[in-house]
This record gives sequence, C-alpha cells and structure tokens, in this order.
Amino acid sequence: MQSPHASKRQDVDKRPLSSSILFPEISKRFKENPTAAGSLLGLFIFSILRRGKISDEWSLLFSARNNPPEVHHQAVPLLSHKAHNLPIVVIELEDRDLIKYITGRLTGLKGVTSGKIKIAGDVDLALRLEDAFVNAGGVEQTLEYLRRRQSKL
Repeated sequence: MQSPHASKRQDVDKRPLSSSILFPEISKRFKENPTAAGSLLGLFIFSILRRGKISDEWSLLFSARNNPPEVHHQAVPLLSHKAHNLPIVVIELEDRDLIKYITGRLTGLKGVTSGKIKIAGDVDLALRLEDAFVNAGGVEQTLEYLRRRQSKL
C-alpha cells in the first residue's frame, strides 16, 4: 500500500521548477537595465536541487562591465580567451529556496551559515550578485511576477 505522503511527493516532483520561471525573468530584467550589474564580472553556475538531487542547472556569465549577463540553461558557456580568467562561482540550493534567495529573504550569507546554500568559489563575489539582482529591480518584479502567476492558477 502506498503511503498518503507518496502521492504528494509525486505531485511536487511533477511541478515545474521555479528556476525555469525565474532565470528567464532575470535575463529579461538585466536586458531592460543592462547597467544593473555594474562592475560585476564572473561566471555563476547555479545547481538547482529538488529534494537533494540536482534537477536543473543555469549559468549567468557577466563578461563585460555594465552589460547584461549571458544566461544559459543546462550548459556552461564556452569562455572566450578574454573571459577565460573570470572567477567562477558555483551556487547550489534547493529550488524552493531559489525564490527566497532571488528576493532577498534568504541572503547568501544566511543561506551558507544555515546550510541551505552551498557556494564554491569566491563567496564575496557571490554576495555581490545579490546586489546586482536588487539593482536590476529583480526583487520587486520577481515578487510581482510570481503574484500574477499564482493568481492565474
């Protein structure tokens, strides 16, 4: 006999990942406000987990000052010779925590100390990424986008 919790877990596993909704929106916000990244340079690789297993991967490549990042899904971009020396930061977190991270409710520092976020590479650079999200207006617009999306469901 199947436990009543098993069907709930299966339903959760079938839901689209927040990352598949949020990263295209992040890309859009940075294109609308290309200077929001400021002097941020680096490759950020996000490993998105669902129940502890990698379910998705996104990368943001900030290769020029005051330009929007290249956003890649399920692939790490090939780095040009010029961009080859950029720092690389890998951020691993559960999909359910991604919204909290993007909207600032779970800062990178709090996420790392609580074990909800794992960061490999330059931690200071990872923390600067949060500022870029705020500068791009991503926090408010992400919350508004999610509200609109939920009202349609």
